[in-house]
Amino acid sequence: MAEGEESIDNNFSSSTSPTLPRKMPAGGIPSHHQSPQRASSPPIVIAEVPKSPLDEASGNQMDLEEPMVLRRTLSSKTTDLMQFLLLKYRMKELTNKAEIVEKIIKDYEQYYSRILNEASDGLKLVFGINVIEVDPVVHTYALAIALGITYDGMLTDVQGMPKTGLLIIVLGVICMHDHHAHEDEIWQSLNTMGVISMENHYVAGNAKKLFTETFVQEGYL
Repeated sequence: MAEGEESIDNNFSSSTSPTLPRKMPAGGIPSHHQSPQRASSPPIVIAEVPKSPLDEASGNQMDLEEPMVLRRTLSSKTTDLMQFLLLKYRMKELTNKAEIVEKIIKDYEQYYSRILNEASDGLKLVFGINVIEVDPVVHTYALAIALGITYDGMLTDVQGMPKTGLLIIVLGVICMHDHHAHEDEIWQSLNTMGVISMENHYVAGNAKKLFTETFVQEGYL
């Protein structure tokens, strides 16, 4: 039994002992029969650090804020252009693309057509004024009262500044508040158009007098 046990122990030890490397050839390249037991180093993997929910939320918020800022800027440019064109109408002057870009649109020339179209629609809807391109080469524009618009009951003549659009806006605000609107609610809507109660407006003139006296005397309010 002792001899058998010794034989088993010798076999076990020989099977578990590491294989010694063969002698390195003179050229320094190991023989293809050589099988070293030491494992090669694992490849280095660079993993991207996952973003925290706060970082993702911040990134998404920035993506949403950028177009909002652009929309507000373009809306402000549209309002400025409407006021600029109204001034040109009152002074009976022409204007052109170069002047509009220089004084109003400036760094947003790529949105010129959009701003001009929205301002033109606003002028026609609110003030009854058409923007007419009289020279398509240099893009020169004239402003004239839209055809088919009458001013029956208004105390201003046809050559004056039309105020029908302002009246329509006020009546719309009153209707949205169940036919009874507080004065502050009306002025809040008018303020967005640059019509301030305590200031003279180049369209409305004395705005407070127009809405509290003129339109009242004419039976509109």
